[in-house]
Amino acid sequence: MNRNNTISLFFMLSSVVLITACSKTAVKSTLEFQKDLLAGTGTYSNTQHTWQLDSCYINGANFPLTTVQKSYKKTFTYDGRYSDTDLNVGKWEIATLGKLKQTIIFQTTNARDSSVYDIVSINAGRLNLTIKLSNGQLGTYSFKILN
Repeated sequence: MNRNNTISLFFMLSSVVLITACSKTAVKSTLEFQKDLLAGTGTYSNTQHTWQLDSCYINGANFPLTTVQKSYKKTFTYDGRYSDTDLNVGKWEIATLGKLKQTIIFQTTNARDSSVYDIVSINAGRLNLTIKLSNGQLGTYSFKILN
């Protein structure tokens, strides 16, 4: 190999190493990751997630679900919109890690209500939420992902 070829090869390899070393992927925060698991990232074919109610517990005791309750679904879109199978709509936000706030406009009455759930756990297939009910009891809801 002559000297010009050696120098050219050196500069080409140096350029590849430099470009590879400078290209970095930003790591998402835990809060952003929790939002992405709940509602998608907003990228192609990942703009919303639909969660179906799977089980319910009141103060730790199993609360048997009816067939209609088992078919209940919540859909969260990456841009903060919410809808459910009762035809309610609204918005959602996770401003603090582990806290899901839902603002719902009820279809039947057009009334607005807001609730804050504790996110017990969330992963790509399951969502577990708890909330203190109006009677002082603790409601735990488990959802499975549909998409």
